[in-house]
Amino acid sequence: MRGLFLLPWLFFLLGLLPLTLFAPEGEVGEGLGFLTAALLLAGVASLFSRFPLAPRVQFALVLALALWTLDLALRAAFAFVGGVAFPAYLVPILGSLALFAAFLLGTGQEAPLLPPPQGMGGPEELKRMAGALEGLALRRPLVLVYLEAPLNPERLLSELRRGDLAFRLGEGFLLVLQGSRPEDAAGLLKRLKERFPLGAYAVERWQGGSLEAVLARLKAEAILTG
Repeated sequence: MRGLFLLPWLFFLLGLLPLTLFAPEGEVGEGLGFLTAALLLAGVASLFSRFPLAPRVQFALVLALALWTLDLALRAAFAFVGGVAFPAYLVPILGSLALFAAFLLGTGQEAPLLPPPQGMGGPEELKRMAGALEGLALRRPLVLVYLEAPLNPERLLSELRRGDLAFRLGEGFLLVLQGSRPEDAAGLLKRLKERFPLGAYAVERWQGGSLEAVLARLKAEAILTG
């Protein structure tokens, strides 16, 4: 979004407007502290305007940081002038609401696909990605496939689409199909059955909740179907 990087700096300047209305008679040290923090936050917000995010997600995120920049700049200005009441809660609350909107948009239909680990991931990679997967599943259902079979990881990866994730968990494999429907998982299983000696397997359309809990369900279901 062109020009979005200017928004935090406009809010920064807006926060300094009280300096044009009142004489500087306050705490210089405190004001400089808030001013430095506002400058740093405005710079960070400008960098976020260059992130490869969906436009609405990017705008909400930069707006949140810009509002917090405005809050810090106002605090700096009122610290410089001294003796002027400052509404301490309204601007940060608006910034928090904008950040919450960015979260809802960023984990919805506009959420980018999670980047797959290099090659086949393991338990540690799955643990590191658990929070991101759980957040994504709340807004965009994911299709999980659990397999127990003596498969070659490279050959299994060759059967997946770009964007699908694969993890080797002991003797089993967990596949996370992003942006897929249950019918896509059925087609994948059909191909795998034709090409590999599949043992037990289970499929679930994950719509939120603990990754540990859904993985336990998949393993139990795989035992029953194996």
